[in-house]
Amino acid sequence: MKHNTVVHKYLLSAFFFLFLALLTDSLDEIFIQPWLLTALLEDLGQVIGFILLFHGINTWITQNSVQTGELKKRSETDELTELYTRSHFNNMLNNKLLEQSNLSILLINIDNFKTINEQYGQSAGDIVLKRFANKLKDCVRKTDIAARWNGEEFIVLLIGSDNQITKDIAELIRENTELLCVEYNQDIINITVSIGVASYQDGIKSCELIHQAEQCLSEAKSSGKNKVLIDNK
Repeated sequence: MKHNTVVHKYLLSAFFFLFLALLTDSLDEIFIQPWLLTALLEDLGQVIGFILLFHGINTWITQNSVQTGELKKRSETDELTELYTRSHFNNMLNNKLLEQSNLSILLINIDNFKTINEQYGQSAGDIVLKRFANKLKDCVRKTDIAARWNGEEFIVLLIGSDNQITKDIAELIRENTELLCVEYNQDIINITVSIGVASYQDGIKSCELIHQAEQCLSEAKSSGKNKVLIDNK
């Protein structure tokens, strides 16, 4: 707690008053002291000491809870895009697979992102990622889970969606991204995305579901980009 100056001051002050009260009580056994002095130094010292001690501990607990919450949020949320992280997404996907079977995965890649970084710089690339992440949030439902998968790749878990809903959401993301105009240093950066889609099958594991989406995404990019490719297995 020495590194927490606020709590440290409270506790030092508390121990000072408690020590003063204890010292007064000990001296009172040896010397006869005025009643007013005993009341001020012993009784009042104990009251003030315990109040400061309680307040210091309560402050430390509150601050510790806030810091723990912030650390948890950082571990679950991507700092740049404010979407979920890959590890947190995997945890939620595994949990959802245990709860229900009616779900799909969208694996999304921003087309030609390397070219954007090379032409405009990493700062422009970061802006593109942020703008796309915001657009992605607008396109998915509140029940869906969106995360940054890695680099310029994103992933969405569609919960309680049939084939038609899955296809509609994937196309909505692709079409809205195609209309997205990112301004950077008086330039307009237009982007497109390729999307691989895989839906739940009986007994499938999370890694297998993601692998199917990766295969579809790879095929979508190799066949011209800016398209949605759905696994039909």
